[in-house]
Amino acid sequence: VRFHGVRGSNPTCDVRTWHYGGNTPCIEVETPAGHRIIIDGGTGLRSLGRGSGWGPDSVPIEASWLFSHYHWDHIQGLPFFPPLYEARNRFKFYGLRPDGGGGMEAALQGQMLRPYFPVDMSLLVAAQAFAEVDPGSTWRIEDAAVEAIPLNHPQGCLGFRIETDQGVVVYATDNEPGDPKGDEAVRYLARGADVLVYDAQYSPAMLRQRRGWGHSSWLEGVAVAKSARARSLVLFHHDPDSDDATVGRFVQMAREQWPDTCAAAEGLQATVRTPTVTFESTSPRVGPRVTTRLPVRVRGRRSDGSPMDAEGYLVNLTLTGTYVVVPDTPELSSEVEVTLLESDQLAAAMPGHVVRVDKDPETGLPGVGIVFRLEEEIRRLAGKR
Repeated sequence: VRFHGVRGSNPTCDVRTWHYGGNTPCIEVETPAGHRIIIDGGTGLRSLGRGSGWGPDSVPIEASWLFSHYHWDHIQGLPFFPPLYEARNRFKFYGLRPDGGGGMEAALQGQMLRPYFPVDMSLLVAAQAFAEVDPGSTWRIEDAAVEAIPLNHPQGCLGFRIETDQGVVVYATDNEPGDPKGDEAVRYLARGADVLVYDAQYSPAMLRQRRGWGHSSWLEGVAVAKSARARSLVLFHHDPDSDDATVGRFVQMAREQWPDTCAAAEGLQATVRTPTVTFESTSPRVGPRVTTRLPVRVRGRRSDGSPMDAEGYLVNLTLTGTYVVVPDTPELSSEVEVTLLESDQLAAAMPGHVVRVDKDPETGLPGVGIVFRLEEEIRRLAGKR
């Protein structure tokens, strides 16, 4: 499962949302047989189009596409996906029957009509088949069994369950809790999932203020994961006004109740081989940074409670985080503290959480991306005074 767009409602492009990403929903699921299923087509679709296996050298491409619904943030990347303009490629689209009629193809074409777009959908020659899905339907896509369940969202929305012999992935975004029938349906959809991708756009307080908008919170995501006994919870559809620190707090609070929780980020990949789910970053986030090399200590705890304590060096520094190289690897989404060893120890200790783990190309050692908890450090320093 690869995440290319994780933001909800409206794309963002500023340093405050850099680590998790500002593109709207698009994820890619590759089955054990190698068949690729795209879910939704937000602005994250441009990133997917630049990825391995989607370029001109990969033609002809055959893939399937699931659309949860047709709100702009879930379809606005469609005209910017080059493989759709190549006649030798073939994509089969599955989606909800649009509210108000007109059919799926017409709903997708609407955003490309005059005066909204310079070309129309007739140029997307690889979009060769459209299948409207009834809520409650089940069908097969190559080696995967797919199930669609209705979610509680204005004008309708589908959640998807993709099941193979290696595991189960559930995509349940744009869902508002509080409707008994809908709450039961989403828990049924998520039953025993290895990976549950769930709408966590709002805090619980914000959710109470925005009833009827069709979204959920990290707290409800935890409740669904617990009830459905999902293995891993991925918070998704981040609000455009939620910066990296806010999303990080949501993860921290959710992990206190459901430890196997992380936040979706552009470039995040989940590999499912039940009962094991492994998360890694395949396309690290890159932001404005100052290159440096300073000795640091990174301390934290692993999910089993054992301590993690390693000395290494800081490679670069951003406005909201850092990238360090250490011989020991902290876990993705874990809480850590970074200390500059050549500075005043108390003032230099910075709390944060891990958003990226990869290999440093120069040393071959683990490279770790960390987002600082700036508000927590400000409160600590204020307390000293």
